[in-house]
Amino acid sequence: MIRVGVIGLGNMGRHHARIYSQMEGADLEAVADLREEAEEVAVRYGARFYRDHREMLRKERPDAVSVAVPTALHRDVGVDCLKAGVATLMEKPLASSVEEAEELAELAEVRGVPLMVGHIERFNPAVRALKGLIDRGDLGDLTSLTARRVGVFPPQVKDADVVLDLAVHDIDICSFLLGRLPERVYARAGKALNSRKWDFAGIFLDYGEASALIQVNWITPVKIRELTVTGTGGYAELNYITQRLRVYESEYRRTFDSFGDFVVKFGSPRVREVPVEGAEPLFLELSHFLSCVAEGRTPEVSGREGLSAVAVAEDALRSSEEGKVVFCRS
Repeated sequence: MIRVGVIGLGNMGRHHARIYSQMEGADLEAVADLREEAEEVAVRYGARFYRDHREMLRKERPDAVSVAVPTALHRDVGVDCLKAGVATLMEKPLASSVEEAEELAELAEVRGVPLMVGHIERFNPAVRALKGLIDRGDLGDLTSLTARRVGVFPPQVKDADVVLDLAVHDIDICSFLLGRLPERVYARAGKALNSRKWDFAGIFLDYGEASALIQVNWITPVKIRELTVTGTGGYAELNYITQRLRVYESEYRRTFDSFGDFVVKFGSPRVREVPVEGAEPLFLELSHFLSCVAEGRTPEVSGREGLSAVAVAEDALRSSEEGKVVFCRS
């Protein structure tokens, strides 16, 4: 039985506590939050409640913790957990800056403590199915990805902009699907409804032979979470929310026209719905985390991968501020 704690009981932290309390092989021993009203979460799931996460770490000595505090606190809380030798799942983004993210990744490596970053879409069953298609070559050579992640402003977000909080999902997914990091980025971001932080952005990622276009905002009145992938062998449409995956297999032949010029003639594509076994991505993410803790394996989304996503997000913001293409540090 793995003894688990949760630090931060806001929108995501409450779900971490819920799932741990239901998961076989996990014992949710304690939760921590600065707010007294968060104690009701502890009562609901039979865990001990602490106002100070350091006291919780010292007294409970958990095997693993989920950290779901505001982004600005990720570095400080993460350092406390890693120095205590506790396997840590840090909600995305890993930290609010590259410097802080690198500090956490390095500390985990030096201390030999597992550090996983909660890029939840990695565990979306539709994404896993799409990754399988791509790796088998069903879509041919990939040429472009387009992601749309838009909706209304989330009131729980107090300290992050739309790029670091929202686009970081798709930055990670595009690199995951392509199997490499982008070389260059060009972005435009702005403040449409919120004068204090970026609330919309368009990001172009150059991966060499492939590219990705990411649209994110907190101003669209309807929630949309979609991804499309184009390759030489077909086209795929993915809906993150419904976990639906549809593939259009290309039908074409190369030939020459009457003038001797090379042409490609397309026929009607074969359309198929890819079977996807629906599941809650967070449950799959936490299950993976605990199995890594139990078996001593490196988590799939490591601290280094979380660092890379933060670095590209920062590069995108720098591109927008400077109005030019930026070479990625990742």
